[in-house]
Amino acid sequence: MSNMPLDALLRYLGQDPGNLSLRKDVIRAAFDAAQWAPARAVIDGGLAQAPDDPALLAYSGFAYLQARRYGDAERVLSTAIERGLDAPEPRYNLAFARFALGRHEEALGELSNANLCAAVPLALLLRVRCLHHLQRHEEAITACLAYLQVAPDSADGHGVLALLLQEAGRVEEAEAHVAAAFARDPQQLEAMLAFASIQQEAQDLATARSCFAKLVEIHPGCGRGWLGLGLVELTDLRVEVAKQRIERAAACMPLHIGTWHVLAWTCLMQGDVDAAERAFVKAMAINRTFGETHGGLAAISALRGRGDEAREGIRRALRLDPRCMSARFAELVLLQHAGKRDEARAVLETFLNQRAPGRDVLFRDLVATHVRYIQARDGAQGARPTVH
Repeated sequence: MSNMPLDALLRYLGQDPGNLSLRKDVIRAAFDAAQWAPARAVIDGGLAQAPDDPALLAYSGFAYLQARRYGDAERVLSTAIERGLDAPEPRYNLAFARFALGRHEEALGELSNANLCAAVPLALLLRVRCLHHLQRHEEAITACLAYLQVAPDSADGHGVLALLLQEAGRVEEAEAHVAAAFARDPQQLEAMLAFASIQQEAQDLATARSCFAKLVEIHPGCGRGWLGLGLVELTDLRVEVAKQRIERAAACMPLHIGTWHVLAWTCLMQGDVDAAERAFVKAMAINRTFGETHGGLAAISALRGRGDEAREGIRRALRLDPRCMSARFAELVLLQHAGKRDEARAVLETFLNQRAPGRDVLFRDLVATHVRYIQARDGAQGARPTVH
């Protein structure tokens, strides 16, 4: 009966609504036809009759995933498994729900089951994505290579690996996997992000801008795409446009600390110290142990002339991160406010010319762009950063 058209199955169910076996056939047929509204109605009707039925709970979780109601999906899928359902697909869906909720460690734990990964190969790729979000990059690269052994034609596999390699600075390898992903899917998200980021790092701003713009047009919910586009505009000192893009990124990625930092520095370029402080406070609410956030707030204090408060913030930032770029900028502002112009200029030149290790590049470049913008606006080299 499950091979019958959905409308015929719905008619049969209307004549025999208490038939749970038939109801499950209808749900599966609705899923196959991507008819999510009828599926939801049939699921809810079944749960009204049998609220503890594990299969119906699992179907409900899958339908919630399609509607991006990840909290509801996690709740009912957990219940289905507690009720004794031990099939691999619901466990994968539970892991996906937790991943979508930003609970990457929990999702990874669910995906550690070898039987699950053998039964649902996509679980291997979701495991890669979890490792990536947890910043376990080398493990993620190794896991993604293993996934491509199982699914060599996966556009997503090649795209995710391209992004991982690009972030690791292995550009030539990344480009090869970008090409492999595009050959299978020209709109693969991670491949588009990796390719645009490669152009950005090469300082080909026109191509990077075009690539990021195309990315967010196709994938408007990609926060990293909006952030990349904002950083391109910021590098080009198009500050107001950059701010609009970065605010979109923050809306898409409200728990991404780096985005709030970029927004804070963009606000500082506009002289909006209050807005910059609010952005740093948002970052602080996500993680209180991140040195750059304390350094950014110290810079705010320094710009407002609160020397003691700034110095305490600098000390705190450098305890957490001895390389903290924002703290160095705060020190620079204090030197300038104290009238130590020559010393401040020397610190600035050293700071702007130093090579930053991997993760510090963004923060070094944000500070450098801020100084460049103030200098360009004021029309003089070495212009003093102030509250405007």
